[in-house]
Amino acid sequence: MLMPMLWSNDFDEVMDPFDIWDHATDRFFGNDLMQFDTMKTDVIEEDHDYKLKADLPGFNKEDIGIDLKGGVLTISASHKENNDEKDDKGKYVRRERREMSYHRSFTVGDEVKPEDINAAYENGVLTVILPKKEIEQKNDDVKRIEVK
Repeated sequence: MLMPMLWSNDFDEVMDPFDIWDHATDRFFGNDLMQFDTMKTDVIEEDHDYKLKADLPGFNKEDIGIDLKGGVLTISASHKENNDEKDDKGKYVRRERREMSYHRSFTVGDEVKPEDINAAYENGVLTVILPKKEIEQKNDDVKRIEVK
């Protein structure tokens, strides 16, 4: 059966025009219009430690902060850039501003101390090395509660 293009999608199913619009915008913009760019981070387990590698291109070492509180490691980076170009009369020829800010948190446990953590920033990649700590085994045996 022939159908107008407005009423068919890639799978030859009948669709509402609003669904067609949503489908088209999803294909053009991606599935989520509110999707934000995040700090791309790899966590690598090695023999004696964990290595976190976070991509932070365009940042200076001074723009990056690493905090440890309550067993949570937080990496934050914030950078502002202002490119003002003026002509010889002091009028703007070009004026651009850019702000970047990232923030990620990782649960590392209370047994990791700040003095145990090493961090280095080189060529736009932050590398944080966290030692593996022996975690004291807790008795997690199930205790049956009698219902009265």
